[in-house]
Amino acid sequence: MSIRQRGPNAFQVRVSPFGAQTVPTRRAAEKLELDLKLRRSLGHLYEQPPSTIGEEIDGTLARIRATRDPRRRTVEFYERSAKIWGRFREAPVPQLRRAVVEDFITARALEHPRSAKNELEFLKRVLRDAKARGQRVDQALFDLAPIRHEPRRGRALTVGELYGFASWFPEYVWRLVLIAGQVGARQNVWFNLTDDMLDLRRGTMAIPSMLAKNRRDHLVYLTSVEVTLLAEQLIVRPRGGSLVFPTTTGKRWTANRFRDRVWVPAVAAALANDSDGRGKSVFEGFTFHHLRHTAGSLMALAGMDPAVAAERLGHTDGGALFLKRYRHLYEGEKREQAKRLDALVRTALDEDRTDGELAEPEGLNQADSKDGRYWARTSDPQLVELVLSQLS
Repeated sequence: MSIRQRGPNAFQVRVSPFGAQTVPTRRAAEKLELDLKLRRSLGHLYEQPPSTIGEEIDGTLARIRATRDPRRRTVEFYERSAKIWGRFREAPVPQLRRAVVEDFITARALEHPRSAKNELEFLKRVLRDAKARGQRVDQALFDLAPIRHEPRRGRALTVGELYGFASWFPEYVWRLVLIAGQVGARQNVWFNLTDDMLDLRRGTMAIPSMLAKNRRDHLVYLTSVEVTLLAEQLIVRPRGGSLVFPTTTGKRWTANRFRDRVWVPAVAAALANDSDGRGKSVFEGFTFHHLRHTAGSLMALAGMDPAVAAERLGHTDGGALFLKRYRHLYEGEKREQAKRLDALVRTALDEDRTDGELAEPEGLNQADSKDGRYWARTSDPQLVELVLSQLS
């Protein structure tokens, strides 16, 4: 017998080769038994009873939380991407059609292209999971073109602009703005920074893996200016806690609370008093993440080695992303590298000319060449040097 009652509201269904499953009513047990037997007989041709988009979204989110050990912000990202599909939650998966989804996400992309891109990718992931679990899915949904999104250009302040911007923040937080604009760590690092992560004698800040986006520990070597700012902050912060940048009551900042109570008013004040005559203020639309771009641009302008700068920012690609974003700020370095190449070539030409004075080499031409060369590299170094001087 496939169905056994195990309690007042517990009916166990056992159909080989599937494991035992328990449902609360006999009617549900009989339905499950029939479904399992049908699944056994059809094999790979079996299709699960239709589920709704909402059930599949909830299942995907549950599997992400249970199997990937994601960071809290990763879960929040997927939850935000799922919210927009709330209007489709009751729709059966087999009945979801491309035209409806395409029209909806296109309208969404006109206003919020970046969000629409993430939301469409999430829906496709949900549908792939549903298909793998036996649901019938309209294949045309997977053929929807990705939403095109041009990333916003990073905005950065000069040193003077950074210090002027920080002056509009309250006493207990303006040092945070200055340090974030020079070190470049992400916002969650500053809100969770504690005494034990700092060694001001050695001038270092240790960022643990739990706060790093790449989940790796890394050590930031601080400048003397940054050490001074941190030392001052340890003095002026509320007593009795270990947080370096707490609220006025010693509690940990949240992103929303910091934005509403501190960031938005300070940016508004900076905008109202920015009279540089350029028409559009550099502070307009400035976000906390732009402090990270500011730090990156200052490192580039200082000529810091890209690999070192990338490690300081918490990247693990050896500087590839850093160079991609800030390469235009390395014009001075590129000019110096060109000069080094020029010096190498001229040194080699000088050596050839010296050798030529000791033993005049015979020039080669196409008729004389035995090894395939059309001209002799040392036949006329003065002529080569003259040509190079005209090109430079």
